[in-house]
Amino acid sequence: MKGDRNNKRSRKIALFLSSFKLLSSWQGTLTVIGVVFSIFLVGLTCFFGIDRSKDSTQLVAFSQGSDAYYERLDEVRDEYDAEEKEFSELIITSTFTIMQTNIEGFTYDDMSEARMREVADLMLDEVEHEDGTYTYTAKGEEAVKESLASYFKSVDSSLEDVTCTRMAQDVYDYVNDYLEFIGAEKEDNMGDGCLSTGNTQASIFLDMSTDEYIATMGPIAQADFSRNDVFASVTLAQSIIESGWGKSGLTQQANNMFGIKCSSNWDGECINMETGEYGSSGYYTTDSNFRKYNSIEDSVNDHSLFLKENPRYPNAGVFDATTYQEQIRAIHNAGYATDPNYSSTIINTIEMYDLDKWDVPVNVSSDLCYTGEGQWTIRTIAPSSSDAAFTRKSSNRGQCVWYAQARAYEVALELASKGTITDEQAASIGDKLFSIYGDAGVWVERSSGTFRTSTNINDLQAGAIISWTKSGGYGHVAFIEEVTDDSVTITEGWATNTNSCPNDWSCINFNMKTMTLDEFYNSFGPYYSGSYDFSGYIFPLEG
Repeated sequence: MKGDRNNKRSRKIALFLSSFKLLSSWQGTLTVIGVVFSIFLVGLTCFFGIDRSKDSTQLVAFSQGSDAYYERLDEVRDEYDAEEKEFSELIITSTFTIMQTNIEGFTYDDMSEARMREVADLMLDEVEHEDGTYTYTAKGEEAVKESLASYFKSVDSSLEDVTCTRMAQDVYDYVNDYLEFIGAEKEDNMGDGCLSTGNTQASIFLDMSTDEYIATMGPIAQADFSRNDVFASVTLAQSIIESGWGKSGLTQQANNMFGIKCSSNWDGECINMETGEYGSSGYYTTDSNFRKYNSIEDSVNDHSLFLKENPRYPNAGVFDATTYQEQIRAIHNAGYATDPNYSSTIINTIEMYDLDKWDVPVNVSSDLCYTGEGQWTIRTIAPSSSDAAFTRKSSNRGQCVWYAQARAYEVALELASKGTITDEQAASIGDKLFSIYGDAGVWVERSSGTFRTSTNINDLQAGAIISWTKSGGYGHVAFIEEVTDDSVTITEGWATNTNSCPNDWSCINFNMKTMTLDEFYNSFGPYYSGSYDFSGYIFPLEG
């Protein structure tokens, strides 16, 4: 894509999306959409020395000189990618901006490819593995700041040490300021990750069964829980009761799932509807103006913001609650509903439909809906009897091997439903998976004649099963859901206090974990939980 300027800019955005590194915990809160705009906005400042106090008009000014800078940056990035080294264009560009504003006469021409490499190397740790190979991973924020301070001094020896330290901090402050600016611009668009956004319309609920409704609303409520701290089970149960499983007139006409009324601080559209209230004389009907939303996702988000931004709910302990029971009672006590039985109704609904299984936080700060090129949906809750792949074998239900087998088979079935592989291929993968027996620690050995396997930890890839051994005990396996340039996401399942739970789905423990590559290669992968040693990978999706 070396053609016109628009194509170059598209390539820069794509490159940045795939190369941004989780150098510190605050960077883990980036949204994908925020990253796209960050490369644009931060890059523009390189040629103007824009002060962080500038207004938004100045922040989005465009520079005709940006292409030359980014062409150099692209070349360096390609070099680092070829060597499988971590690379953060955002930190490099921000470092240059700080140098430009603190070192007299320093221009974008001075930021050569060699300087870009120097800054990139400051962010890397070289890890040697037992097999003699090396992995280059990102340092933490404090380590990078220390390296940057020394680097600034080497570039301009006239700088005071305290100035260099301040400049290193400024790099991160500079990035944060842009991310905050972008976050404010995107707040109304709910840009907090693909699980929390969407354009679901209430009309889809009309022909849905209760199970289908929960399956549709579950991920939306779960993402909202991760973002806004309202238990997914509470959101789900409230939506069921308030909207009549999404079929009420208000919900159908206004996408309003919770009966939230218009108020003085609501600047959106309203709709007048008849509603039931509870007073001293019992139930009665009245007309009220209710909020109208563009989508179900907007309604769920506004429901949480309604609770967060009205002081009486935080003051009542809504966001201090550690269980869904505590939270809904606090919501009720703060005056959310006039029905004296409201909180018990919500709790009974949660328990009747096992809605608390959705009370598992998920990462909504990056695009974790799909792995690879949108191939499969990441599992975010424990499997249940409604998940066909997990019902194929029950003799060892709840064991980690059972989970990994069934999860890999479930992904194969999803790939087949999307036409990525054939139904016959999916069936074959399932047959092979469930033909393998034995302790998790010997699974790589037992699978070697059936699937491709590897004992090299650097062969990490999505769709693999990772195995660990334990001296004197059973091993462990997990399924690798996603691998990006920044992170690894795994899921695993096991039984509670028993070897298996063939007749009790509630005894299944489930965990979804996202970690940086550094965490994976230096701790989680080689030494799971400190007592399990890496055994190898199995690649069932390759057939």
